[in-house]
Amino acid sequence: MRYDKQHKSAIRQRILDMATLRFRSEGIAAVGIANLMADLGLTHGGFYWHFKDKEDLVAQVCRQAMEKTCEQWQQQLRQAKAGQQRQAVAQHYLSIQHRDFPDTGCVAAALAGELSRRTAQARQAFTSGVQQQLDILGKAAIQDDGDQVANPLTPAVQFSLMVGALLLSRAVTDGDLSMQLLQEAEAMIAHHSPSDGN
Repeated sequence: MRYDKQHKSAIRQRILDMATLRFRSEGIAAVGIANLMADLGLTHGGFYWHFKDKEDLVAQVCRQAMEKTCEQWQQQLRQAKAGQQRQAVAQHYLSIQHRDFPDTGCVAAALAGELSRRTAQARQAFTSGVQQQLDILGKAAIQDDGDQVANPLTPAVQFSLMVGALLLSRAVTDGDLSMQLLQEAEAMIAHHSPSDGN
């Protein structure tokens, strides 16, 4: 049976969405093409109508998921008060909701460790996403600082702080420590906001 382009595109998107969910929740290595397609009621062989191989899928998952994260960050910036753009992103990122539901959260926090061992194709897609996120934080820093002294938390430092705090908060078994990691990272970012006068 021959399918039109719209149907093929819809199937491809279903595969991407399921892979994104499962990669985040289980890890890339734990998800096989056969069981991924079975979850969707599709054949193993049908996968190759949409993706070259698993690494192609990983790259496309990274690209799509990080674009969605960037869209969420842009929304946070639009809704933030003047001078609090970076803080708004941090509050959103370092939330209990984000900590407790990694399967719908940031790919960087969920998959960075694994991606360091994937192919150049997957890592390049991830790299492009990180660069886009840093660009957003850089624009937010310009909006926040205006003519004031530049914030010592560069976009790269802020992003690293957020991802690291989120990763650790998910890994520890002590609930108080988990909250401390999130709250102190957010406080560090807020403390260096010009709106605080610091």
